[in-house]
Amino acid sequence: MPRELALTTLDASEVRELRETVRDAATESGYPGAVRGLEDSPTGLDSDLWRLLAEDIGLAGVGLPEEIGGLGGLAELLAVAEELGATLAPVPFISSTVLAGQILAGCSGVPYLERIAAGEIAGPAVTDARGAWSPEAVSCMLDGSAITGTVPFVPFGASASFFVVAARSASGIEVAVVETSDAVVRPLPSLDFSRPSASVTFDASPAVVLTHEGAGAVAIEDGVDIALLAVGADQLGGAQHCFDMTLEYIKVRKQFNREIGSFQAIKHRMADALMLVEMARSGLEKVTWGPVDDIGVEASVIKAWGSDSYNALAAEAIQLHGGIGFTWEHDAHLYFRRARYDAAFLGDAAVHRERIARRLSW
Repeated sequence: MPRELALTTLDASEVRELRETVRDAATESGYPGAVRGLEDSPTGLDSDLWRLLAEDIGLAGVGLPEEIGGLGGLAELLAVAEELGATLAPVPFISSTVLAGQILAGCSGVPYLERIAAGEIAGPAVTDARGAWSPEAVSCMLDGSAITGTVPFVPFGASASFFVVAARSASGIEVAVVETSDAVVRPLPSLDFSRPSASVTFDASPAVVLTHEGAGAVAIEDGVDIALLAVGADQLGGAQHCFDMTLEYIKVRKQFNREIGSFQAIKHRMADALMLVEMARSGLEKVTWGPVDDIGVEASVIKAWGSDSYNALAAEAIQLHGGIGFTWEHDAHLYFRRARYDAAFLGDAAVHRERIARRLSW
């Protein structure tokens, strides 16, 4: 079981205000439309927006321990992720605050947690080339306090101040931290302009080792479970936005002098789309508020369903917008790009169905 997070530290009205604050900050910064301007960005990061969200509003500490300046619990964490997903905000909340932060919280990385809570970006160097976590795929080697190896996929790696690294030692998998100055970072092209990544190479890089006797695998697994929930919330936010903008469009687009939303075939497709969104929302609400026997199983269910449903909603938005849905000027393709990224990050739907089967001994 992962490190337990408080369900919430805010009441319902305060969570709503948090949602509105996050959405307003992103939309006033021009998102989702401003994502187009990131196509040729070397980092894919909106540093001004991240400074506003992380430092001024304090989102960099959401879900982290209170003793290092963290705030909120699982409800706040998922609310923030959902709003950022709805607006396609190009900020490293999920990769730095959630994934790297939760891993560090599981292995007493207090000085580095303080840096994350203050707004510094941590690059989680724990996944394989597909963006998935697997202990068997860890290729970085730990020799004493030096790490050697390459991590082919690190989210927001070109903007990171330090890396949280999964490294293999004689005892098993450990968690270590390497400063950016001790690594070679190569930015990679990304289908989703707002979710950049980089390849990071370590060559006998000095590291601070935070776990021993192979305890790092558990800390990473626990952090990944929380991150999967956050990705599921990001998927929900994007899928809901795709549904909403498509619903508005079919109310005004006319064919044969009738709104296309009045056609029975369109009604059926929108009903199916709404079911996908509501099932995703129900899964997240169950984990947030209900008793959970195995958070890892629930996280994989949410990630598998969210991946399939967001891909379907994004594709449906393009189709039902007709010719305009295929254009660069329309936002539909931006959500399609995010849907594809989210589906691959931390393992696609097939990976998580297999994980569910293993966890339940099917």
